[in-house]
Amino acid sequence: MDPKFTHKILETVESLARAQGRSVALVGGVLRDQLLGRASAHPNFDLAVDRGALELAQALAKQLKGTVVPLDEEAGSVRVVAGGVELDLNDYRAPTLQGDLALRDFTVNALAVPLADWLAHPGRTDQWIDPLGGKKHLAEKRLVPCYAGTFQADPLRILRAGRFLAQLDFSVDGSAVPLMRSAVAQLALVASERIREELLLIMATDRAHLALVFLDRAEVLDVLLPELAQGRGVDQGDFHHLDVFGHQLEAVRQGDRILSDFAEFSEDLREVLTSYCAADVTDRHTRKALIKWAALLHDVGKPLMRQVHAEDEIWFIGHEHAGADLIPSLVERFRFSNREAALTTSLVRHHLRPGFLSRESDLTRRAVYRFYKDLGDDGPACLIMWWCDRMATRGRQSQTLPEQIAGQRAFLETMLREYFFKPEESVAPPKLIDGRQLMQALGLQPGPMVGRLLDAVEEAQAEGRIHSAQEALALARSTLDDKGIA
Repeated sequence: MDPKFTHKILETVESLARAQGRSVALVGGVLRDQLLGRASAHPNFDLAVDRGALELAQALAKQLKGTVVPLDEEAGSVRVVAGGVELDLNDYRAPTLQGDLALRDFTVNALAVPLADWLAHPGRTDQWIDPLGGKKHLAEKRLVPCYAGTFQADPLRILRAGRFLAQLDFSVDGSAVPLMRSAVAQLALVASERIREELLLIMATDRAHLALVFLDRAEVLDVLLPELAQGRGVDQGDFHHLDVFGHQLEAVRQGDRILSDFAEFSEDLREVLTSYCAADVTDRHTRKALIKWAALLHDVGKPLMRQVHAEDEIWFIGHEHAGADLIPSLVERFRFSNREAALTTSLVRHHLRPGFLSRESDLTRRAVYRFYKDLGDDGPACLIMWWCDRMATRGRQSQTLPEQIAGQRAFLETMLREYFFKPEESVAPPKLIDGRQLMQALGLQPGPMVGRLLDAVEEAQAEGRIHSAQEALALARSTLDDKGIA
């Protein structure tokens, strides 16, 4: 976003605040990121107001033709969204600005500067207000709580610590973990939407695994995801080197590595895969984040389906379906959208399918077509998540010989190229005939049979058996004469 545009919006804030006799300071993350030289894809400005944040927000929204989003009216916390910029206005939580800063989450976010001063000299940092040594801790890349009760005041700050660890590559001060553990049970009282946003912000980074391991140390995962915790200590046999719980965390670690730049893939695939994963599935929730979210949960059904057979062989037959059946209630808990829930469920249910396909001696056009017919645009996501799962499996019998891995990667790239570079052949071939033409030619009435015939035509086309409307009609007629669908 153009810095001049955001600067103009902040000038409007200062002008209105001055007219209303209010003091406004720029605080928190934007100043932290300025010192780090870190740009944000979604501009968000945290503004501390001495009083009347709600009244100022209403005036701002009117002048900027924006929207007011109440966050916590009782605490005087409100958001204004205008032109793609978010302005979070908050009344002081103490009588003074310094007192307000002392009640924030981490010292690196307890920085402030009067908005008028920042607008006049945005590059000057020596006059910033820094009562808790935030600049020093920033230089040390260390997250230090502002005060002992910070996590009790807002338990979501526990997840924010994990997010900052991942986003900024910081360490968390040793004093923080026992404070987190003392407040972790209160996460159950936090709004589900807030938890979901932090989880997906973590997954969107390239260090999500580190954040999850840290949160696990703080006993967060057992509270938020008890289904995941059921995998602790569940042995998987010689195909795996980790228990179920550890394997799912390892799948996220592989996701961090693979999705960061797709460096292990052929050059022609890297750009299209990066764009595909960077795309938003819903507002600000990318495929990258949701693929890793699904990777974290992909084997959640294993504890339910574990069986020990002869010679101590361990099987989890049907665990993909058992896991998919658990996903709806889990994503509902965190208020995921229907689209996000459907994607997560689909990836969990189908995560074994690419592996089965990779074992075929001859990958047919029919197999490619049926895979993408079932998964649609989520097909590449399923393939990527399977690869994260595959690379997280390193037991004695998991076929980790270099030539076997190379063969599976070749299969993976073939499937991805079909989707990205040759979709008209076997992924989604252009229609040869539509339902109206089919009904007219064969004297059919609208109904399920028309859909089944069209599916048969499309599959035959994807296999390369038919190439014209005439051949499509002939196939439909012979299929109808046979009184069934092959």
